[in-house]
Amino acid sequence: MELDKNDLNQEINIIDDKEDKEKTNWKKELFDWIVAIVLAVAVALVVRNFVFTLVKVQGASMEPSLHENDRLFVNRLFYTPEKGDIVIFTPASDPKRPYVKRVIATEGDTVYIDEKEGKVYVNGELLDEPYINEKTHTVGSYIRNLMLAGKYGKDSPIVVPAGHIFAMGDNRNHSKDSREIGPVPVEEIMGGAVFRFWPLDSIGTVHDDAEKVSLMNDAYLVCG
Repeated sequence: MELDKNDLNQEINIIDDKEDKEKTNWKKELFDWIVAIVLAVAVALVVRNFVFTLVKVQGASMEPSLHENDRLFVNRLFYTPEKGDIVIFTPASDPKRPYVKRVIATEGDTVYIDEKEGKVYVNGELLDEPYINEKTHTVGSYIRNLMLAGKYGKDSPIVVPAGHIFAMGDNRNHSKDSREIGPVPVEEIMGGAVFRFWPLDSIGTVHDDAEKVSLMNDAYLVCG
């Protein structure tokens, strides 16, 4: 049975409609994928820049607390540094890569280091520091310059300025920190390290509240 002209045109129209629908569905699916990918990238960027980021430790200045190649989660959301926190910051004097250090004092606190005895005093109280590798027998050029100017001693300790912290590495005699570069502006702080996720046998929190241990940044590479 042969199709008449009208039937043939109707069949052609049905085929054309089906092809148009297939093209529309393909375009819609592609558009949906593009939107999903763009949103995922946007969310990832927001999370990385404002919520948390990942860092990999380089160097030995935070031993024994942190080691070469440790990977850390760093909190960036509404973060306020506190004594005992391990923070990641990029000093203006050495902007090539971030540092990872421990907060020893915050704004308004006084800091005095007795390099002969290897002791650290904050607000006149001796810190009990079970996290350090060895006693603090080096003071760095920042403190040396204060000493030469007659502006540093047990009776004239460093006063941490408003909006700054005083930070040091746990491996005290092998660390470039506030003893060398001075108090760190809070705006230079990327965030606080809250969790080590690598290596697997060391997974866990890295926070150590100084109030409890005293008598009173793939990823960024951070300088241990």
